[in-house]
Formats: sequence, C-alpha cells, structure tokens
Amino acid sequence: CAAAVADLPVIRRNPTTRALEAVREPEPGECLASTREQLGLYEAAGIRIAREPEEIDPKDPAIVLAVEGCDFLEGDLARLDEMAERGVRSIQLAHYRVNDTADIQTAPPVHGGLTQFGAAAVRRMNALGIMVDVAHCSEAAVRGIAAATDRPLLCTHANLLEPGAPGGEHPRFIGLDYARMVAGTGGVIGAWITVLWQEKFDGLIRHALRLIDAVGVDHVGIGTDMPSGVAQTEMPDFTRHKDIAGALMARGLSAEDVAKVCAGNWLRVFRDTRGRA
Repeated sequence: CAAAVADLPVIRRNPTTRALEAVREPEPGECLASTREQLGLYEAAGIRIAREPEEIDPKDPAIVLAVEGCDFLEGDLARLDEMAERGVRSIQLAHYRVNDTADIQTAPPVHGGLTQFGAAAVRRMNALGIMVDVAHCSEAAVRGIAAATDRPLLCTHANLLEPGAPGGEHPRFIGLDYARMVAGTGGVIGAWITVLWQEKFDGLIRHALRLIDAVGVDHVGIGTDMPSGVAQTEMPDFTRHKDIAGALMARGLSAEDVAKVCAGNWLRVFRDTRGRA
C-alpha cells in the first residue's frame, strides 16, 4: 500500500517533544488538493496500481492506493466516490489532526469518539468497497466505527501497549480492548516498526507475536509505516519482507500462519471489502 497523507500541509514535528501535530487549520480545499497531488505522484511513477484483489500478483509488483486521514472530505461524502473512482482502496479516518470524522490518539478528544458524519463516511466506504483504517483513531472512535461498519476493519500500524517496558506506553500503541474490537470485525492489525528505536527489526517480530497471542493469527499483519522513523534504516524498502517471514518461522510459526501474517489476512479483508461493494 502507498498512502497519500491528507493532513500533510498542516502537520509539523514539535521541536521539543518530536511528536507530529497539527499546527494550524487547513485552508478550504487545501487537504483535498494535497491528497490529489500526492496520488498523482504515485500514478505518474509508472508502478502498476492494483484496484482489485485478483490483480495482486507476486510476479508483477503493484501498489494499492491508500489515504491517511479524511481531512480532504470537508463535509462532502461525494469526495469518497472520487477517491474510489481513482482507485483508492484503503482510507484512514484521521491522522494527526482531529477532523470532522473522529478523535485521535495523540490529541485531546473533541467529539467524544466518532461523529455522525464519521459514521456516514464509514458506511459510504463500505458501500464503495474501500477498506476502513482505524489507525490513529481514539479507542472511543474505534468503538463507534466497529458499530457502524459491516466490513472488517484495518488498524494498519500499531502495537499493543506494554506498561513498564521501555517505550511501551507510546501514545500510538493500543490496548487489548481496542485490538479486540478490530479483530471482532474480522479485521487485521499491522505490527509497527517505526517507533521501535531500541529493538528495531527484532522488535517488529516481537510485537507481531504479542498481537498474535492477544487476538489470534488470523488478525495480525505487517504495517511498517515505512520510510518513517527507524524504518528508514531497518526497512528502507520491501526487500526485507522476506526476512519477516524467516524470523516468524524461526519463532515457531507454521508456513501457513506466516503466509497469513505476511499477506493472507490483509488480502482477506481486501477481498471481503471489494466482494460486497
């Protein structure tokens, strides 16, 4: 998956905390224009874009278009139709800015979870065959999203909270209830390497196994979020994905379960979402 970041024009890294945060409100149409521009760069890159699950072919690499954040909507659900027509197949409700759909993990709540407009956006994405990604959403928002969706959810990049462990209470980590809500829809959580500055690649494997223990192997995937953070050096491109499979097998997973984590679970959500569009 290759993602456009809808709130990109208005987020910056805090020089003191190093956290990404919104620094201003976007101008009307600004996030939509940026999203269109970023998608255009992927389209112009010459890489094949897969619009349907059956177009995924290991012998012919392709990307699936995604968007982080519904900031481009500005109250207009028809813009989801535009994204679907363009080939976008996965959309995250919110990113580092509380928008008009949902609260986020890294800022104080504004809506108390999911908004009515956010619920309508979830239902529209279901109808259009766009996978709904809850990464960055608050737990209260995920509770509302799980109630609104009739398709499996994605939480594309997150790890389980680990109180007491170094970095184990990162604001983007999720609790058991959060993880189980995603899994309860038939969804998938992607183990996340970006913030694992101490453990690095080995930490990605450890956190994937923790997720498997918590929600089952049918609900875990790989969400690198590359090339952000430690992924810049640990996983700068897709060549290390074979190392993920090898490391999981070395930890005792069967070839069948490794195939689920490394591809099959996400493909199942993609097929289900498209098949009922």
